[in-house]
Amino acid sequence: MIGYAIKNRKIIFYLLFVIFIGGIYSYITIPKQEAPDLSAPVARITAIYPGASGNDVDKFVTKKIEDELMNMEEFDYLNSYTYNSVVTTIVYMKYGSDIDKTWTKLRRNMTDLENDLPDEVMPLEIDTDLTETAGMIIALTGEGYDYDELSFYGRNIISDLKKIDGVTKFEMIGEIGQQVKVTLDTEELNRLGLSLNDISNLLKSQNLEIPSGSIETEDEDIPLRINGSFDSLDDIRNIVLSVSRDNYSVLKLGDIASVEFEEETASTVYERNGSKAVLLVGYFEDNRNILSIGREVRQVIQGVKGQLPESIEFGEVIFQPEEVENSINGFIMNLLTGIGLVILVVFFGMGFRNALIVSFAIPVSIMATILMMPVFDIKIHAISIAAFIVALGMLVDNAIVVSDSIQNKMDEGLEKFQACVEGTKEVIISILTSTLTTVAAFSPLIMLSSIAGDYVQALPQVVILALCFSFLFAFLVTPSLAFVFFKPRKKSEKRTDTFMASLLTLSLKKKFLSFGLGLLILSALGGTFFFANIIFFPKADKSIIYIDIEAEKNIDIDYTKQVTDQVQAIVQQHPEIKNMTTAIGGSVPKYYDTLGVYAKIPENAQIVLDVDLEDSVYMKNTDLVRALQKDIDSKLLAGSATVKELEYAEPIGAPIYIRVTGLDMDSLWATTKELEAILETVKGASNVRTDYDPFVYEYELVLDEEKISYYGLLKYDVLNEVSIGLSGRDVSIFRQNGNEYDIRLSSDASSIQELENLMIKSSATGKKHLLKDLGTISLKKVRPTIRKYNGENTIILMSDIEPGFDARTIESAFLEKTKSMDLGQARMDLEGESAKIVKYFGNLGATAAFAVLLILTILLFQFRSYKQAFIIMLTLPLSAAGAIFGLFLMDQPISFTGMLGIISLIGIVVNNAIVLMEYINMKRRDKMSVDEACIQASVVRFRPIILSTITTVTGLLPLMFSNSELFKPMAVCLVFGLLISTFLTLVFIPLTYSVVHHQEA
Repeated sequence: MIGYAIKNRKIIFYLLFVIFIGGIYSYITIPKQEAPDLSAPVARITAIYPGASGNDVDKFVTKKIEDELMNMEEFDYLNSYTYNSVVTTIVYMKYGSDIDKTWTKLRRNMTDLENDLPDEVMPLEIDTDLTETAGMIIALTGEGYDYDELSFYGRNIISDLKKIDGVTKFEMIGEIGQQVKVTLDTEELNRLGLSLNDISNLLKSQNLEIPSGSIETEDEDIPLRINGSFDSLDDIRNIVLSVSRDNYSVLKLGDIASVEFEEETASTVYERNGSKAVLLVGYFEDNRNILSIGREVRQVIQGVKGQLPESIEFGEVIFQPEEVENSINGFIMNLLTGIGLVILVVFFGMGFRNALIVSFAIPVSIMATILMMPVFDIKIHAISIAAFIVALGMLVDNAIVVSDSIQNKMDEGLEKFQACVEGTKEVIISILTSTLTTVAAFSPLIMLSSIAGDYVQALPQVVILALCFSFLFAFLVTPSLAFVFFKPRKKSEKRTDTFMASLLTLSLKKKFLSFGLGLLILSALGGTFFFANIIFFPKADKSIIYIDIEAEKNIDIDYTKQVTDQVQAIVQQHPEIKNMTTAIGGSVPKYYDTLGVYAKIPENAQIVLDVDLEDSVYMKNTDLVRALQKDIDSKLLAGSATVKELEYAEPIGAPIYIRVTGLDMDSLWATTKELEAILETVKGASNVRTDYDPFVYEYELVLDEEKISYYGLLKYDVLNEVSIGLSGRDVSIFRQNGNEYDIRLSSDASSIQELENLMIKSSATGKKHLLKDLGTISLKKVRPTIRKYNGENTIILMSDIEPGFDARTIESAFLEKTKSMDLGQARMDLEGESAKIVKYFGNLGATAAFAVLLILTILLFQFRSYKQAFIIMLTLPLSAAGAIFGLFLMDQPISFTGMLGIISLIGIVVNNAIVLMEYINMKRRDKMSVDEACIQASVVRFRPIILSTITTVTGLLPLMFSNSELFKPMAVCLVFGLLISTFLTLVFIPLTYSVVHHQEA
């Protein structure tokens, strides 16, 4: 086949041309995004039980929802948050569940459950789209504009943005419209024989549109229309309540109530740099190029700006197309730099002709891989481009070995065609085995069954594709190109000795001493593991940080805004913060895959900060986050605020995350306080905190059953009147100029005294009675939030980590201090970073073991010798020790991606040993002695092995010296693992071979 390819090389060259054209087209059309798509199986169920206390909601609603969810086969775990009148349950299903079937089953079960809930509970709200991530968030602001005006402009802009091809939806959030507020004077209302409920019914009956029919004439039926709706606010004010029998004076609604337009009460409000804002949120279609979509969005907005007042401003909170473009451009620059460096190394190592042929493997393999990426549904993003950088140096390895073998055959005097065929045949098994072992190392990574595995899945896929194409290039293209361009070298160009060969010769004189010294070096390098910092995933390289805020009191968003304003004032003192986008009463729409799920409740708020560290004293976001947290902790007077960085992996909440669960909440809190005090004494722990809500006071009205019966009152009369008076109620619709506005009725009662003096009208007798005569109103201490994990009361104890410490060390010290503590009925579970490390690194360990088994199987098939297979496997601890030493030397943590680098080494480093071992066996078959064969192999295979290593290392250098928190540890592992293992392989593997076979002839 090799000879056939050489003879028909024109076809081979034509196919190369087709691959290049196809690769370029594929690159243009492949969807581009910042990171891989992630889909966590999580849903949020919200139940509203109006007027019910937190305990009643928990007893009659929360527990039933929890029991139903926990009975589902797909159930993994859940968190529930119960408040007065409402409960939010966030449920996580097992990874790998069929999402569509699971959500269908969930909705069916929740619908069936509604029959078992109290009649007053509103239909359950089920949200299964929590993983949907916004592609862009644009804040619309303007000095002096209210929310209604901003919403008007926003609606017009949205109508244009929705027309853009590739956008699934564009929505506006934060819209706060106007409403007609009818506020009754309670003193006047008490004086009259009317109730709030009467006024509600009156407003409904005076604002009607009822078809009146038609009048029959000689020619046709003419419709009759009677205008029964309000045309102006005066129509509402002029509603007649009563007429005096004495003087026929008229009492109108406007005499005892104010009727005005005002902003609606919103569950969540948004601000941009302290000004009112509405957010335009866009989502992209899957498998579309968001770069072109982003350009069209900006064109539309630019065109719309000319039609709007100059004071209207557009602020890009999140604009993923630009971020994707910057991210891809950064990686492409690293890739191009790596390609240039690799080609340069090859030219210096092999000479112009040979280097030209070998280097050609890089663009061909890359283009062929890009051409095939759509077939495997691989998109262009940070992970797939990083995979090209990882594979870059390996792409020329096979071509180097083949071209070097062909060149040696030519130098031996073989005819060119025969040299190309024989030279390729001589190493074909070696490079095939090398390719298979590398593929075997990466292939188990595709099967990582976890969210983290999904995130990095494109890396092994791209590397495997690229390596397979590089093998085909070396097997078919390299001989064809060598036939055209190669020439025999002059004798002066041939290498007869190397430093490594000299060192090996010296080592063979004291075999066992040298072998023991090698093991000692290996142990020393690997021992640096105990000095390394271990983390799960590094923080995301983003110019965004955010602050989660929780007000102390779950009252309303006005109180939460006061707390948020304090935080914003503190943050503004830091020049690194360029823009702030704030959500009060919830969170900013999900704009990053790994952001958690937030409950939309009045006490929650979130601030998203645009950060610029270019002229800052802080080197990275982590430093700024620590400074902001320290500043906020020292100055914030109410509530709590936690400054956070975006994470590549699923959010934990804090590096130290301890869940304390139990039945009795009082004893649970007492235990947690003890644990909190202990954690504060652990060196390295900082910002120790809990999510426990302290008791708050609320008024409780206990009705006197005998009195309300005696007065002919129903409980409904009392509850309904108080509800309208304090909370207000939408009772009708006011239409004007094509717009609809809610008419909201309430009273001016705002103090406990005014409430006590509110008169309640009996629906049976029509008589009115003071509320304070119907029962007793008193203050009661209650817990504002009931937090549960899998149906049990829970409190979370959290802590951040000081620089120079890691979660493993802090948790070990904490457990040591608490091992003799009696937790009573409480249970403590550590679920922070260390737990994630054990869980996911355990998966990686199993993956590594499977990869080693695959490689060992391949080696046994090739060499048919347990001894030789295990000798080659010695490169694995050599590379792992070198990788760990590299992390220690470069002050990099052992992270998930660092472990990926170590696993990647498994397949790469054995390649050198395979080439070396194959040559030793070949010389042994030529009756050469063991030691002479080992030395000769070190000399002859020195150049291809060193060149392969240097090209791989050189290709990784841009990534290793980049600022990528995610991929730098992986690059460091690969670079140092390769360098150290190659150095030791050229000496230690032949030495081990000699030790094992020293008694053979």
